[in-house]
Amino acid sequence: MTDGPFLLAPDLAGGPPPEPLDADQIRARLSLRSAKPNVSTLLGFELVDFSIEERWLEARFHPTPQLANLRGSVQGGIITAMLDEVMSLSVLVAERFTCGVPTLEIKTSYYNPLPVEPCVARGQAMRIGGRIAFMEGTVWTPGGEIATKASATCQVRRVKPAAKP
Repeated sequence: MTDGPFLLAPDLAGGPPPEPLDADQIRARLSLRSAKPNVSTLLGFELVDFSIEERWLEARFHPTPQLANLRGSVQGGIITAMLDEVMSLSVLVAERFTCGVPTLEIKTSYYNPLPVEPCVARGQAMRIGGRIAFMEGTVWTPGGEIATKASATCQVRRVKPAAKP
């Protein structure tokens, strides 16, 4: 492992496209993700489960008091970050980590305050095309109510082979 940032997904880099990961490799990579300093650790990401075939990922988040708004619940932008995380990861899982998936647009709707307590979120890749994917996500309160829903689009960046000299 290098001293640089931990990269979970490839981007537009030279070289051969990466080999698709199997379920055990994906689980190991996502477990490593939550142990490295990045947005996942800030949000308290913990993998619950995923399905490659059904294109979804579920995670538990453990927000801290530093992520609260003035009313004492999790700040809306932080909830959107949780949704962005699970939705993007649902595409990565479906594509078996052979691409990068930067978010292009996200729409978030808030239904109930999210207490600063562990919560569950689920992302679903609804449609994956050659260059764009459509995703949906939900965060539930610890009591099981829907706190927030989102829909988003991301770019599907497939790794291009290195240019020939």
